[in-house]
Amino acid sequence: MFAKTFRNTLIASSLVVAGSVLANPAMADTVNLGGSVADTSAVTSSATGGASSLSLYGVGSAQNNVVVKVADLALTTNNTTGVTLTATPDAGLTNGTSTLAYQVLIVGNGASAPADTAFAAGADTDNVNDFSGGASARDLYIEYDAPALLDPGAYTGVITVSVAAN
Repeated sequence: MFAKTFRNTLIASSLVVAGSVLANPAMADTVNLGGSVADTSAVTSSATGGASSLSLYGVGSAQNNVVVKVADLALTTNNTTGVTLTATPDAGLTNGTSTLAYQVLIVGNGASAPADTAFAAGADTDNVNDFSGGASARDLYIEYDAPALLDPGAYTGVITVSVAAN
């Protein structure tokens, strides 16, 4: 009798549990995930010896279409689509009273010096996507026409080099 009562109780309990499960279906919820990765694109410029010892002529002789390598550019990024490298010249080489205009050009690392006709006024940009291990390199050149007469003094100028993720 005990076994029969226990079996009936077990069956009744199972029905109650099953009924409550059927009456209260399992609940579902979602877990939203997210994360971000900061852009680590950067450029470092190293001036070449030519950058600080430009031959400006100006003492009775002139030279047109002077092309000089002025910097080595080292780029790094974590952006798989590459970066846009921009070189922006200032208003020109100046000694405070006179200004000598120049143009800039970004070329591949170790490339031959570009022809003077390759330069254009204003900033130059280069889309860089030949990264190996997150690094790439470029060379920066300037072109100017040195006049026969140029006011004496030390001439200086600045080229701003920037990088932006594509």
